[in-house]
Amino acid sequence: MTEQDIQECQKSLDFVLGWFAKPIFIDGDYPQSMKNNLSSLLPEFSDAEKKYIKGTADFFALSFGATLSFQLLDSQMKFHQLESLSLRQLLYWISREYNKPKIFIVENSWFVSGSTKRDDAKYIYYLKKFIMETLKAIRYDEVDVFGYTVWSLMDGFEWHRGYSIRRGLFYVDFQSHDKKFLPKSSALFYQKLIEKNGFPPLPENQPIDGKFPCDFAWGIVDNYIQVDTTPAQFLDTNIYVWDVHHTKKLIKVDGVVTPKRKRHCVDFAAIRLQISLLQEMHVTHFHFSLKWSLILPLGNLSQINHTFLHYYQCFVSELLRVNITPVVALWQPMAENQGLPVVLAKYGAWENPETVQAFVEYAKLCFKTLGHHVKFWITMNEPYVRNLTYSAGHNLLKAHAKAWHLYDKEFRRFQKGKISIALQADWVEPACPFSKNDQEVADRVLEFDIGWLAEPIFGNGDYPHVMREWLHQRNSIDLYNFHLPYFSEEEKKLIQGSFDFFALSHYTTVLVDWEKEDALKYDHYLQVQMIKDITWLNSPSRAAVVPWGLRKMLKWVKSKYGDVPVYIIANGIDDDQNMVQDKLRVYYIQNYINEALKAYTLDNVNLRGYFVYSFNDRTAPKYGLYRYIANQYEPKPSMKHYREIIDNNGFPSSETPDRLCPEMPVLCPECNFFQTRKSLLAFISFIFFAFIVTVFFIIYYSRRIERRYK
Repeated sequence: MTEQDIQECQKSLDFVLGWFAKPIFIDGDYPQSMKNNLSSLLPEFSDAEKKYIKGTADFFALSFGATLSFQLLDSQMKFHQLESLSLRQLLYWISREYNKPKIFIVENSWFVSGSTKRDDAKYIYYLKKFIMETLKAIRYDEVDVFGYTVWSLMDGFEWHRGYSIRRGLFYVDFQSHDKKFLPKSSALFYQKLIEKNGFPPLPENQPIDGKFPCDFAWGIVDNYIQVDTTPAQFLDTNIYVWDVHHTKKLIKVDGVVTPKRKRHCVDFAAIRLQISLLQEMHVTHFHFSLKWSLILPLGNLSQINHTFLHYYQCFVSELLRVNITPVVALWQPMAENQGLPVVLAKYGAWENPETVQAFVEYAKLCFKTLGHHVKFWITMNEPYVRNLTYSAGHNLLKAHAKAWHLYDKEFRRFQKGKISIALQADWVEPACPFSKNDQEVADRVLEFDIGWLAEPIFGNGDYPHVMREWLHQRNSIDLYNFHLPYFSEEEKKLIQGSFDFFALSHYTTVLVDWEKEDALKYDHYLQVQMIKDITWLNSPSRAAVVPWGLRKMLKWVKSKYGDVPVYIIANGIDDDQNMVQDKLRVYYIQNYINEALKAYTLDNVNLRGYFVYSFNDRTAPKYGLYRYIANQYEPKPSMKHYREIIDNNGFPSSETPDRLCPEMPVLCPECNFFQTRKSLLAFISFIFFAFIVTVFFIIYYSRRIERRYK
């Protein structure tokens, strides 16, 4: 946006459009930039010719598309500028440049590959984008557009491209004898759009008012908390003298030490800061993952890092002290060694069955050490299935189930917690809403992305039938050899039902198409093409903001796995770190939580909690509700907005009846000690009572004896 580039851009538009438009719509003569550049090459109009040409149009007929405008344009006429697909900007420029003429868009479209048949999803979303931009130009920019024409009715010979691309709303098989016209998905889309005369707001996408239940979990996520075990000054046993006259420093006194004292949680200054930030947010739950590699560096119990364990103990106890429930994940995949101890990663990671037993031993240590404070456990947090082999997923499921049964048998009775797995669950939508093939592809992708790990636990104890059928088909047709392992009957019983709730993380929605439009982006394994609706709002990392996808995901979980308690364990979007106001995240949180409310109130989904991702930019750059600058945390507007939603417990309206929620009792970390030893406490109470009574009678009779002798 420099002055020079703006002038060059204007010059390019003068050469492409102004060459004919300015003489007709303005003054009968060519643009001045053309005269300056072409000098004697450009003919001149006489005054009579100028008068004759000027005003010889009742409207401005515009062709905007991918053939003449972009593909065949002489590079000399671009003046080093780039073409733009923004029809709205061009319409605005024409309106301002040529005195607001009436504009008729006589040709506009995009194209798809010549191999694409009737489900032309790419064409649909370009068409949607162009028509939306036309509507915005009319409504917001006051451009007088009075008509729109799609190009073209049917597939045909596309000049220098021949039959390598298709533009038609109707499909033509050029190899057939009769060459029948068959309507494409784009024709059905355009037909519906004409019937609606645009894009009227859908009732199901309108926000609703209402509140969540009183015990709803409002949380925040931090993948890994900052573990700072730097010893406090109070643990230093040395004595120092302050040299106020010379060096102005502390000088250690040799040979003199104070008694060594036990470590206390208050010694960790980093904990106090993090807790205070969480209190400021008004959340009721805090979700983070432990680092297995830090707690057990060798992957087994031969070496336990008690310092880190003590830090985690202090952190969760401090959370409880301020009435925030810790939600703790035992394992989360990381780029470094998959989040595993080095030894386990070196010898096959989850491919190695020994990792299963190592995980169970690690889980038992965590349950013993932290279980008195942690009542909400996650075994595996967001295992990324796209990078998971079938054998690794097989072992991961067995590790989860064994850890769940371990907790259920040995710890649940005393610790009274709950435990489950957390799966990433982004919604998958058919790219062509009228296509059965696209719907089949969407269902298949959902089973491979979510059902793979969910069905054995929440369903029938085995992998989805769709997976087994598809892999069998692929192995028989192609040279692939995808072996999906089988569970024994005993293993099925072990895995099935190993949950207390369904925890899912949800970030975005993707569109899937069965047509092979772009060979480089086509997934041959699942025979699917991932595409995006280019009209969707996007984050800087190109993640689509599609709030209704969350509601569809929650309804899918309910339809598949019944009335299971559901927690949205992570939901968030990245932002531009240079932006002071994170407006996109404010919009994202507002609308995604509202869709969660619809799922709870309208669809009767058993939704128990919602967690925003993420706590701060230090541990999750670009995703935090707190900005981290110069060793300080600053709240973003999104944090304050989320806090307001928490305080209101949703989106109450003036008509919403006030429902006072009872105050939650402050949780006491030490109380569990007494609750699990009621018999012992009763015995001690009885002894103490008997002691008091005995002392009372001794004193009473002693005084009577004294009076008798007096």
